[in-house]
Amino acid sequence: MTTMSDNSNSLSLALDARMAVKALHALRPGEEANVALREAMGDVKISLNALNSGAALFANLSPSSSFESYDQIQTLQEVKSDFVDQDVEAKLDLVDKKDDPVQQKQGIDFAIIFFTALERRARQKFNRSYGFGI
Repeated sequence: MTTMSDNSNSLSLALDARMAVKALHALRPGEEANVALREAMGDVKISLNALNSGAALFANLSPSSSFESYDQIQTLQEVKSDFVDQDVEAKLDLVDKKDDPVQQKQGIDFAIIFFTALERRARQKFNRSYGFGI
């Protein structure tokens, strides 16, 4: 059964992912990501590493993390599974390569695709819970 909390968690994750996409579109190679984007990227990487290692899923997250609930972590895991043949964490790390604009651009492009997929999945879960989805 879907609860109101699950609905708000899905909507919150979708909004956080959308803000990350907007910040990624504004980021130019050679520049440093803003604080909000660095925190979003850090939370995703920490959560992905926890999923891979079996470590505590909610350890070491920032206080305003997008991954505060099981549903949000599950959504992240579902999206990661769509990128099964890719090293998601390594590609996201490229966003920080401001000393190599070509690699940073590749990282930004991948991160936009990844966060867009995360937003889409979270919105689908939100819409399904209200009967709006397919």
